[in-house]
Formats: sequence, C-alpha cells, structure tokens
Amino acid sequence: MMNTISFKNLFAGGVLLISMAIAHAQPLTINMLAGHDAPGSKDGLSSSARFRHPNSIAADSAGNVYVADTENSTIRKITTNGFVSTFAGSAGNFGSANGVGTNARFYGPQGIAVDGAGFLYVADTANATIRRITPTGVVGTLAGSAGNFNSFDGTGTNANFYQPQSLAVDNTGNVYVADTWNHTIRKITPAGAVSTLAGLAGNAGSADGTNSKARFNRPSGIAVDGATNLFVADFGNHTIRKITPGGLVSTIAGLAGVWGNADGTNSAARFFQPQGILADNAGNLFVADSGNQTIRKISASGTNRVVTTVAGLPGNAGNADGTDDAARFYFPAGVALDGAGYFYVADLGNNTIRTERIVPPTLQLTLSANQIIFSWPVSASGFVLESAHNLSPGAQWIPQTNGVVISGDQFVATNSPANAAAFYRLHR
Repeated sequence: MMNTISFKNLFAGGVLLISMAIAHAQPLTINMLAGHDAPGSKDGLSSSARFRHPNSIAADSAGNVYVADTENSTIRKITTNGFVSTFAGSAGNFGSANGVGTNARFYGPQGIAVDGAGFLYVADTANATIRRITPTGVVGTLAGSAGNFNSFDGTGTNANFYQPQSLAVDNTGNVYVADTWNHTIRKITPAGAVSTLAGLAGNAGSADGTNSKARFNRPSGIAVDGATNLFVADFGNHTIRKITPGGLVSTIAGLAGVWGNADGTNSAARFFQPQGILADNAGNLFVADSGNQTIRKISASGTNRVVTTVAGLPGNAGNADGTDDAARFYFPAGVALDGAGYFYVADLGNNTIRTERIVPPTLQLTLSANQIIFSWPVSASGFVLESAHNLSPGAQWIPQTNGVVISGDQFVATNSPANAAAFYRLHR
C-alpha cells in the first residue's frame, strides 16, 4: 500500500502525481483513523484532529463517517482519507438552536445514525431531543422539546424524552430511540409521531415481555436489522435484548444483573456495561462492551446466540492498534459499519476513532528555501518513506529513514532538491 508522489520537473512547473492502492484489512484488526488521546476540538487530517469523548459513530453510503462528539457538542465528519471537519454545531457552545452547519447548537449529543439518503439523526442527550440533519448540514428538530425531560408520546415538540443516548433508523425512515433514563424504547415516524414501543417510563427492570410489560435498565445502544427487529445494549442490566416489530422483548445474551467478561452461549455469556451495538447484513451483532474494554460479536447458531470477543483484552484499557486481543481500547462507546463492510469504533476514553481499514496516509510536502519537507501523520507508524528515480516495473525503491523526526502530530523528513529523487511514496 502506498502513496506515490512525483517531483519530476517540480521546479519547472511540472505536474504533481498521486496514486493509491488499498487492500482490504483482516477482520477486526484495529487501526487508528482519526484523533489523539489528548482531548480537543481541532479539525484536521488523521491524528492531527482532536475529539472530546466521542460517543457514537455512523457511516454513510459514500464511506464518510459521522461522529457525535459529545463533550464538544458537535457533529464531526471524517472523509475516507481521514480528514476531520466540524459538520454541525460549534465546539464549546452549547444550546438547542436549529440552523446550518456551525450555526446550529447541540448539548451533549450521544447518539447518531444515518439513513440511505444521507440524512443524519442525532440523540441530543442533554437537550432531550432528536435532531435531523440534511446532507447539506441543515439542522432541525424531529421530536422532543429542548430542556423538557418527560416521557409523553406525541408529535414533534409535544413528545418528550429523558436523556436519550442512542438511535437507529430503518429502511422506511422510522427512527428508534433508546430513551435511556426513561428506561424505554421509543419509535418516531418520518412525520415525527412518537410512541413507546417497549418498556414503562420510570420503571427500571429486566423483565422480558411485550410492549409495556418489558423492562429495561438504562438502555444505551440500539440497532435495527433488515427485518426491523431491534437489538438493545441494556447497559444497566449487562445484557443484549431483542425486540420484534410487534414489541416482544427477549434477552438473547448475558444475564441480567450479573456482569463479567465470559464468552459463551445465550445467558452463559457475560457483559459489563455494553453500550454501542450494530447489526450486519449476515445477522451478526457487534457490541462495544464498554466496561470490559472490548468488542464482542454475537452470532446466531440455530435458535441460540454465541458470544465471542473479537478485539481488545477484558479489563485491560489502553490505546494500541493490533489484531484481536493485541488491540486496546479505553471505554469504547460506539460501533458502526460502512457500506463496504468496514468496522469503526468511537473510542470514547482515548478521544479517537478506530477502524479495521488501513487508511493510506496522505504524504504532504512544503517547500522551504532550498529544501523539500515531507510530512505524514504519526498514526501511520507502519508506513516508510521511499524514493525511486522512475516508475518502471523494475524501479528500485529505497527507504528514506535517516533524518525522519516527529514534529507534533507528523513524521517529518527533509531533502535537498539537488539530491532529491523523482518519485516518493509511503509504503507498508
């Protein structure tokens, strides 16, 4: 994998050429996409960007990733090459204003989802509202009344929520909300009509049952599959629940009130404060098992559900890329898949966005006096700067490792134009 840059005739007005080749990474080999363990609100490329406790993540059909950057009260966008921008809201400016882009205001958003047309839906937690953002960044309020915490069903601002933390959208535009502190699951039609699908407001518990006979304990994650079954990460119960389209709730993995980190089948498995959840097209579920610092997979086997740990090491918080238990997370909160099937994690405690994709780093250059200065993100630690005098099939690519230093968030190498080769690339 490489970026190739041509400097042929660079000083005579030549053309700058860039080419990339991308290989599909192995499943759940975790790499850095964007951010740094130091919190902040900076836009920029890859590890030069800053987040402040990102809680949830979603991907659109073009491969763009959207992040509910909770403590910045903003919605961030990450392009496929890892460039981070602020899509809506203004960092550090809390409120509930509708508007375009950075003129809108949020207050501690914790959930985000995207539909097939590219519209975003946000659980604006501290405002107790559900917001809707067009693909061009126009922010409106779909349901709820800012600052009014309650459990009333109704349409638009006549409905109320109580610190909703997650949502999902189905193929027909219905939005499902984990209304966390009401201990309920709500449904919002495209017209903004809100109803309570399961659970009873103000009554925490763990009972399975239909509609209001079921009980939840701070449900914090929700996903929907192609058959409109819902799956809930029931944070306070340490369980994973299923809700049929008719509202029948069952517990499919974990044991209510008993936390742990055991893999296993059905109630033999153990979770610890599961938070984010997704459903893939093959019927598998993936869970950000936040308290265990791991990513879990739940697969169907007949009528049973088999739980395995696919990334991270239980009880071992950290910030390391790697495969399976070599990876480390720090309270992973949100999970998502893009249209190509690549996996993403909102790693809340590390203030980063992680992915199984290998994102080719962008090789940047500047001219300073008589020197060419190359730079690329420090998150691209597996890439080496190489040079060659031509692009023929037999070209000899020579690693340029001498003089490479770290400056802030970048690797930096400096060459003299008089000695510079014609072509440079980052190679892995």
